[in-house]
Amino acid sequence: MDERKLEELFRDSVRAVPPASFDEGDVSTASRRITARRRMTATAGGTVVAAAVLVGGIGVGAGWFSPSSDTVASPPPAVPLTAAPGPRIESTGGTPRSTGCQPDAAVVAAVASALPEAGSSTPTSVRSCPTGAKAAAFSLRDGATAGRVTVVISPAGAAQAGQSTPGDVQRPDGAQQSVRKARSGKLVVVLSEPESGSPGAPFVSRVANVAGDLATRF
Repeated sequence: MDERKLEELFRDSVRAVPPASFDEGDVSTASRRITARRRMTATAGGTVVAAAVLVGGIGVGAGWFSPSSDTVASPPPAVPLTAAPGPRIESTGGTPRSTGCQPDAAVVAAVASALPEAGSSTPTSVRSCPTGAKAAAFSLRDGATAGRVTVVISPAGAAQAGQSTPGDVQRPDGAQQSVRKARSGKLVVVLSEPESGSPGAPFVSRVANVAGDLATRF
């Protein structure tokens, strides 16, 4: 086949192709429609978002989303109350007694007046005394003797064993005790005890006078 026949065949095939069903104007129109549709969609979406923000702001301001005011807050947990510890009370089957009495100011002043030597000594607590009693103790030296002078002012019914009856008693260990009934009905007990190694108790000859003097003050 020569070149002329080939050229004629190609020309005939081109003539056989059907014409296009749209032109350039149709393409431009379709493009404008798509663009307009996208703009409308974007505008509608923005409007919805703005409306949601507006409604949310109004709802918060108006309290639409606040917790109900009728809700009652739960009360805080109760804290158990602990009683403050008081003086410990012991009982040996007889009269209850506290485990110790701090120096009472009135007793200290009265003893310093009746026994001036006690005024230069620092009063200390009494290790064991009846409940409701007032007391004070003094570490004193009387020449070669040294020891502890204890004074207890207690209700008559609360006195310890061996101290409930007025009188004077000298113990085998050298201690001297005098008990007097005060004008108030209470019992005044003055006890002078020697310290370890001392040949005797201090001021044993004055214990009775001190007890009598204190009985007039309480």
